[in-house]
Amino acid sequence: MAIGPQDYIDQMLAKKYSAEKVNNVIEDVSRLTITKERYWEIQKDIAEVQRALVMVSTKMRVGGNLKQATSPA
Repeated sequence: MAIGPQDYIDQMLAKKYSAEKVNNVIEDVSRLTITKERYWEIQKDIAEVQRALVMVSTKMRVGGNLKQATSPA
């Protein structure tokens, strides 16, 4: 099995697009960067969700009331 364009149209497309150069790294990096403060806000939200899931799953195993499980800490 050969690798590469086999017919005329594929050969022309390969020739046309072989010279194209794309560099999206700078754009993507600047778009995806976040501040330290935003990072820690996200981590706090994740921790709160995980804590709530642990509390709910623990109370469901024990058979307790869910209102008792959600105490502010």
